[in-house]
Amino acid sequence: MRDKALLFLTGRNGILLFNILILALSIFSLWIMAPMLLNALDNIPDLENVSESLGVILIAYGVAIEERHSLMPIFKLYPKFYTEKQAYIDDICHAYGLFYLLLGLFMEMCVACVKMPNAIIDTDHIEYLLFGVSAVFIVWNTGLMFRHCYLLYTAPEQYTPDVH
Repeated sequence: MRDKALLFLTGRNGILLFNILILALSIFSLWIMAPMLLNALDNIPDLENVSESLGVILIAYGVAIEERHSLMPIFKLYPKFYTEKQAYIDDICHAYGLFYLLLGLFMEMCVACVKMPNAIIDTDHIEYLLFGVSAVFIVWNTGLMFRHCYLLYTAPEQYTPDVH
């Protein structure tokens, strides 16, 4: 029972489910942020909360799936359930996890620049620009998530990993 639950959570379908949930959060965040960006000065706390919260989610999720190949033996799922398909999922999760991690960190950097005192980084009246950049990162993340979902959904049974 334990193995089945862990295999689902760390497997293709579990990752697809998490991706779809984060995709929904990303799309909803963009929907909420877009009108607020038109009047960023009056919406700074809300824009900070949206960008920061989604950034934290992307960082945590990115680290978790980037290290999927390391977690599988810890959960005692490898070598027992190791297949070429699992190797493929490990490889794409490593790459996409790194993307999510970096996008989340850059979103956090945008928020940090706004939060810093203007004596250090003068962001007075350019908050909209920083939150706009954060929104671009969310759009980028959304595209990556769609691509990641596609690659997971079409995962081949036979796979030969690239040797770097």
